[in-house]
Amino acid sequence: MDAKAKTRRMTMGGVCVALSVVSVMISSIVPGLELTFYGVSSIFTAVMIIESGLAGGALTYVASSLLCIMIVPNKIAVIPFIFFFGLYGFIKYFAERYRNPVGQVAVKVVCFALIFGIAWFFFKALFFGNIVLPSKFPSWALAAAGLCGFILYDYIMTLIIKLYRARIKHDRPKDIKLS
Repeated sequence: MDAKAKTRRMTMGGVCVALSVVSVMISSIVPGLELTFYGVSSIFTAVMIIESGLAGGALTYVASSLLCIMIVPNKIAVIPFIFFFGLYGFIKYFAERYRNPVGQVAVKVVCFALIFGIAWFFFKALFFGNIVLPSKFPSWALAAAGLCGFILYDYIMTLIIKLYRARIKHDRPKDIKLS
């Protein structure tokens, strides 16, 4: 790899780290848009996986996580990025190596359910003691809504990655029609 390509990857990594940190920062201070900005923050790890492989994505994730811990004043707001959104590019990468679309979705849903379940029980025990949900929202309904939200998030991330590949990376996948 020539020096120009290395410099480009390093620069892109720095920009992706900065944008991840800014997205997590915004998610910690703008009420009502937290999930949106966490979702935005996850895109940059995926971009680095596309541009420089798993190692570049891992470096971006680690650097973003460490900077978020150091810079974001609300440390609790960093937890969703570290334990799910920052890692989701890797989950998506490995899940989509399966050729079977049902297998891809199954791997993603299982990973989401495991992370969500662990987080739910850990944070409930650590921070909230006995959480009592309102009776009009049973636990299964909240879990179903979370799963629907996750599937929508994955679909939107897929569209953003396809758009990135077509418009910025110029891969032009066959399933995208550009006018």
